Amino acid sequence: MIKDFKELLDRFTGKEKKRIAVAMAQDSEVLQALDAARAAGIAESVLVGDEDKIEHIAGQIHIDLTQYEIINEPDEHACVAGAVQVVKAGDAQVLMKGLCSTAVFLKGILNKENGLRSAKLLSHLAIFESPHYHKLLFMSDAAMNIAPDINEKIAITENAVRAANRLGYEAPKVALISAVEKVNASGMPSSAEAAVIAKMGERGQIKNAVIDGPLAVDNALSHHANEVKGLRSPVGGDADICIVPNIETGNVFYKLLTILGGAQVAGVILGASVPVVLTSRADSDSAKFLSIASALAIS
Repeated sequence: MIKDFKELLDRFTGKEKKRIAVAMAQDSEVLQALDAARAAGIAESVLVGDEDKIEHIAGQIHIDLTQYEIINEPDEHACVAGAVQVVKAGDAQVLMKGLCSTAVFLKGILNKENGLRSAKLLSHLAIFESPHYHKLLFMSDAAMNIAPDINEKIAITENAVRAANRLGYEAPKVALISAVEKVNASGMPSSAEAAVIAKMGERGQIKNAVIDGPLAVDNALSHHANEVKGLRSPVGGDADICIVPNIETGNVFYKLLTILGGAQVAGVILGASVPVVLTSRADSDSAKFLSIASALAIS
């Protein structure tokens, strides 16, 4: 069990530095996050993009580029392809989006011939450190898959479990979230899908995890809620991972924890052959740095 981001960082700090390949690195906030990672001693970076623009921006924010490898590529599509190729060649262990559009970036990852796709689908994993929870909490998917069907939810769950396994969780506790803890197949299909996935986990079809559902959020995160409702669950009150039924639920979950709940957050895209950092322009500098650190830890 990892209690906070400091402990997550401690898991790999001091080990051999890993490298990040950045597509269109001519972005001040991205460069600042990368420089924070370099200063913390956890990563080196390969900057793929317009070299003149990278140098101009770095000069404005006082970043010493002699610490970085730069691959000059002004064209957006070629830049993404170049960053992907750095990873495919084994010269970087994490891919990061810079100034390029999300659509072009994801297209480069999913390219059948030269991309990085390795799992059934890509999914977003959020990692929270909340002052109101006793350990780190993972949640998926708040950013990639809008209305996943049951097969996509299984893939999302498998991606999240593999990431947790990489972080040292031998059998993370997975809560399949619905609005209730009882199956209501006609009125609330997500509850029935959660029950099916939980049974798959029980029978070993989804490995290296303890899975239960449907669980409402209070059942997943509060022992007291389980006591009041008389619910016995191997996950209840102690979930490591919450799998939400759709992107609306995930989006609300994410923003409530960060805006009203005071949680620190990191976000990583899973399902490629390496972890992918795809941060929002609205993310804080801390969130960008923690996203880089989390991706490095998972890689």
